[in-house]
Amino acid sequence: MNNSWISDKVAIITGGASGIGQAIAVEAARMGAISVIADIDEDKGLQTTEFIRKGGGQAHFIKTDVTDTKAVAKLRAEAKQLGAIKYLANSAGLQTYGTVDSTSEQSWDKTMDVNLKSMFLVSQEIVPEIRSNEGGGIVLISSIQGLRCQKNVLAYATAKGAVIAMTRSMGLDHASEGIYVNCICPGSIDTPLLRYGASQHGPVEAVLEEWGQQHPIGRIGTAQEIAKTALFLWSPNSNFIIGQAIVADGGLGSIIL
Repeated sequence: MNNSWISDKVAIITGGASGIGQAIAVEAARMGAISVIADIDEDKGLQTTEFIRKGGGQAHFIKTDVTDTKAVAKLRAEAKQLGAIKYLANSAGLQTYGTVDSTSEQSWDKTMDVNLKSMFLVSQEIVPEIRSNEGGGIVLISSIQGLRCQKNVLAYATAKGAVIAMTRSMGLDHASEGIYVNCICPGSIDTPLLRYGASQHGPVEAVLEEWGQQHPIGRIGTAQEIAKTALFLWSPNSNFIIGQAIVADGGLGSIIL
């Protein structure tokens, strides 16, 4: 299949300045999309935009606080000026730690705002655009911890589980409109977020090696692998997949503990 389905179409990627979001933005542009990088980190967002452009791709950075309604409305208004919005990756997120008695209300609220509410706000703005452009694809980034759970991640795991429920609901609501909604549940992926988590446990490279060995594949994943999964879920090849949580975890979730 050629890339005509995505060529010169607008793909919005929240959290596109780093990690999985950045990899999706790069891969989308490589396939011919106009990647719109929506992120609060202006420096990294502009660096990613420049990287894509130097490689011959199309990219635009729009500074966006995805937890702010007005900022998200501005994202929609600016992105639609670039062309037909057909694709959305909700990948902004943050990792937090804590149990039910050690998680502060402030930490709970921030985790929910960034990892869950932002997906609602952005989708609410962008779904009408995709509908008006005769459909397209939406991918939400959840986590294997939305399905399985480690200790001390109460708010994070709760938010990621809710993302899976949101995906099912959106998938059912919009399939008849040609808007195909799914989510990805990654395992351990080599991103700045994971490296920060690893730093809390010891020397980063040693911890990542240890975590990689816990995966049946024998290593942690790459952001590029998740990006390719996202592009598949956007593509016409996946149009019979509706409202699903696609696990891309190197086999981690299949282990009987």
